[in-house]
Amino acid sequence: MSNIFYVGIDLGTSRTSVATSTGKRITTRTCVGYPKDIISKKRFGKDYLLGDYALDNRLGLNIVWPLAEGVIRESEKSLEATGLILRHIIAEAIPDKKESDKIYAGIGVPAQASLNNKRAIIDVTTDYIDKILIVSEPFAVAYSIDRFDETLIVDIGGGTTDLCRMHGSIPEKEDQITLKIAGNFLDDVISKAILEKFPDVQLTPRIVRRIKEKYGYVSEVSEPVVVTLTQNGIPAEYDITDILRESCLKLTNPICEAIQKLVGTFDPDFQEKLRNNIIIAGGGSRLKGIDRAVEKSLRDYGGGNAATVQDAEYCGSIGALKMCMEMPEEYWEKKSRATQAENRSNRF
Repeated sequence: MSNIFYVGIDLGTSRTSVATSTGKRITTRTCVGYPKDIISKKRFGKDYLLGDYALDNRLGLNIVWPLAEGVIRESEKSLEATGLILRHIIAEAIPDKKESDKIYAGIGVPAQASLNNKRAIIDVTTDYIDKILIVSEPFAVAYSIDRFDETLIVDIGGGTTDLCRMHGSIPEKEDQITLKIAGNFLDDVISKAILEKFPDVQLTPRIVRRIKEKYGYVSEVSEPVVVTLTQNGIPAEYDITDILRESCLKLTNPICEAIQKLVGTFDPDFQEKLRNNIIIAGGGSRLKGIDRAVEKSLRDYGGGNAATVQDAEYCGSIGALKMCMEMPEEYWEKKSRATQAENRSNRF
């Protein structure tokens, strides 16, 4: 007898996480490293490396980040890399799968992802996913925490920030906003700001990401943020307290404006309830004080209440998993019916 394994996947520009019906949870960096030459291929003994393992050995690899702004880049290499990442993480999450077993997967994408991107995900998973749901990432977050009535979900990822109004039914197009301002944008802003003040320090994307994840804040006050950086190989301490807050505000200010727009265009009878039920998810929800910054931005609207999710890493994939396990048959895309996938992939 064959088994059915349900898998929820949050396919992100920076990180991809998986939650399965067997209780397994896995996360990985959304990147693939290909050996640069015959020497590096001999060293690794593989045609490619994935995730953090690839980044730890990046000097001998050509690193491919296949997603940009939450969608697959338009290149054969990016399509291949996306397929490798998804295949690997599913195999790692379900190591005991038999050939006759079935994989039913829900995959989260940005709220306003194009039909072409959704079709690309279906195409690259044809060989190892039997049925698939393409779901809006903020809708998956709402599903995870069972918040469907007059709730505003703000999902701050690596490539996009996705906002979605929930009102007791499947959201319409006007209920959703996708901003191309998110974690990777903030990394770039922080890097440029540090180099502007300290032009000779040595930075890498991983150094900047670690600084952001450990110290990022938008609150009114903070303990001094002093980090150790190198200049020509010589370490020294640098105070970046003000730099960090000003950089983080360049991320949160556009998000607050988008929240104001979704509140201001909602049914007036339900605006108060909406602005008092704002849920912030994704990696960006870890910025210290972001909930209070959102509340402050709504003072002219009568105030509001914002909260961050408890499990920023897996909230989206858990929601996609719950959808997999609860959605009726007509919502699934059968892999042999790609045309129907285009017609129905906007449901979520």
